[in-house]
Amino acid sequence: MNKRTKLIIIIAAALVIIFIGFRIFSGRQDNQAPQATRQMAPLVQVEKPLRQDVTYMLRYTGDISPVQQANIFSKVSGNIERMYADIGSRVRRNQMLAVIDSTELFQQYEQALATFNNNKINYNRTKQLFQQNLIARQELDNAEAALKVSSANFATAQTRLSYARITAPFSGYITKRFLDRGALVQPGSSTLYTIMDNDSVKIVVNILEKDIPSIALGKKAILKVDAFPGRDFLGTISRVNQAIDLTTRTLAVEIVIPNRDYALKPGMYAEVNIIAAQHLNTLTVPVQSVMHDDKGNFVYLFEGGNAKRGDVQTGADQNGRTEVTRGLTDSANVITVGQQFLKDGIKVRLAKNK
Repeated sequence: MNKRTKLIIIIAAALVIIFIGFRIFSGRQDNQAPQATRQMAPLVQVEKPLRQDVTYMLRYTGDISPVQQANIFSKVSGNIERMYADIGSRVRRNQMLAVIDSTELFQQYEQALATFNNNKINYNRTKQLFQQNLIARQELDNAEAALKVSSANFATAQTRLSYARITAPFSGYITKRFLDRGALVQPGSSTLYTIMDNDSVKIVVNILEKDIPSIALGKKAILKVDAFPGRDFLGTISRVNQAIDLTTRTLAVEIVIPNRDYALKPGMYAEVNIIAAQHLNTLTVPVQSVMHDDKGNFVYLFEGGNAKRGDVQTGADQNGRTEVTRGLTDSANVITVGQQFLKDGIKVRLAKNK
């Protein structure tokens, strides 16, 4: 074998080795390509819709006030003789609060009583004489008229004497005291106390026109105040104004809240959540899973290794979840993590839910 032949054989062998190596390398690359593609697919987590009861709330604010409040005046003039209540006193209906010096009133009462008794005696005597035909009918009529006048005067004096004792018009708390013992009071012009009944309290909220269809007598409302974080106070709509305020374009609605432990104080600022409606056993998904674009609300669904867009109609948000009223079934696999980076139809990989 000459040198030329050996050279040809060596070159041919080298070419065969190069060809085989290239085929092996190409095969490895082809096998690695799908694996690399799989590794590049986004990781997502999925969750099936959860059925819950969803409550629709109308959120407003307002100031708490007492159900009843009144300023207490004296109906007669005189000096205050005694005061039995002070700021913070709990009083019952008809309980004595103060006494006005009644010396003059008592004298008027005694005089009226004496006149009444005299006229009564005179009438009875005149009546006997008339029955014996000893006097004319006119004398009996005059005696009867005098008795009626004195009876009315006596009743008036008795009533005025009772006004010297000032009592509570209803049960409640004394919130203000304006005068002290010895002060001179005049009828209707001198306020002694302010009393309020806060066994129940009320709050008036101004409802926007768009929310009026959801308002009705008897509907419930939940109140929250800063003084008691975490505590809910349940109230009921007790009055609904039938006319809209032309200045604010709102409707006044009164809510009454039982206050048996007197935790709610008039003047407190409250957040009011009116229960407008309740949807029972409705589908919900995590709030973050619902996305929005020009076409509306949608979620991504995991189907056959792909992310598929699913258009939905949503309702209220509650406790981190959104009600879905149309577009989902109980068996849907809703993508809840990683959906921000997806497009319709893209390949995705499931990650383990934490």
